[in-house]
Parts: sequence; structure tokens; C-alpha cells
Amino acid sequence: MALSLEELDGLITVNMGDFKLGKGTQKLITRDLGSCVAIAMRDPQTGVGGLLHIMLPQYNEYIADKVPNFAKYADTGIDELVKKLVMQGAKRERLVVKIAGAAHMVKTLGVSESMDISSRNLEAVRKKLMQMHIPVLAAEVGDYFPRTVVFEPGSGVFRVLTAGKADRML
Repeated sequence: MALSLEELDGLITVNMGDFKLGKGTQKLITRDLGSCVAIAMRDPQTGVGGLLHIMLPQYNEYIADKVPNFAKYADTGIDELVKKLVMQGAKRERLVVKIAGAAHMVKTLGVSESMDISSRNLEAVRKKLMQMHIPVLAAEVGDYFPRTVVFEPGSGVFRVLTAGKADRML
């Protein structure tokens, strides 16, 4: 099911390498998840949540931009998201996550799927969340198609939209 015009009007857009926070019935959207990963994190008790769209597995100060964009990377982006959610009243120990993305969008000769950027992004996200003891409640990852995600922090509804496929509610 496509998004209605009314629904599109009230969405908070999260661009690549960025995150946004929301509360209650506010809805966050990130589009065109190919090899990137969307991390929807929330505190179910307060209804405070955020959506992060990471592009790369880990921050490296030697190859990063002059002004680092920590949200671009799985390791630093998740840290930043947790920090901002706690500042908004979330309790660190109650945080839960749903993820989507990490599609194998480009086949490269000599690089196996397990070593392409999408697999490395997914591995970095899962590793960081495990280190932080933040459970992943649901995931739609891998395969060979891009996704769009709509996340409502209050209810935890995580809607995955894919062209030519039925919407999934995780």
C-alpha cells in the first residue's frame, strides 16, 4: 500500500547519514535503503524514539570528512542516537530496535556477498547493538531490492515499503 498524500504531509524525513527524533504519533521516514541500514530505536515506556540511516560500518578519523558526520557510521551513529534519546527522556536500559536495509544492490566480481558493504553495515549494526545490550525486535534485511521505512516511535510500528511488494509491518 502506497503512502497517502495526507500521510506524506506529516512525515519527518531522515536523509542518508542522518537521524531524527520523534515522540508519540509523529512518523519518521527514510527512503531508498539499498546497502544502508535504518535503525529505529525507541523507549516503549516514554514513546520517545529515533530513526537513523547509516551508510558505512565504522568511523575512521583518517578518512572521514573534515567535519565528521557521526550519523553516517554504524558505530558512532548508534552512540549519537542513544545519547540524544536519553537527553529526551528515554531510559537507556529500555531501548529496543527494529532494522531494515542492507540489500545487496551491486554485484562486484571477486567480492562475496558476505564481504560487500551491505553485509559489513549489517554486521556492524548488530555488533554495536549487542555490545550495548539493545535488543533487535525485528528485522527485514538483505535480499536485492531497496526499501523505504516509516517509523512511529510511540507505538513502535515499523512499516517497510518496497516497490512491487506488499507493505510489511514489523
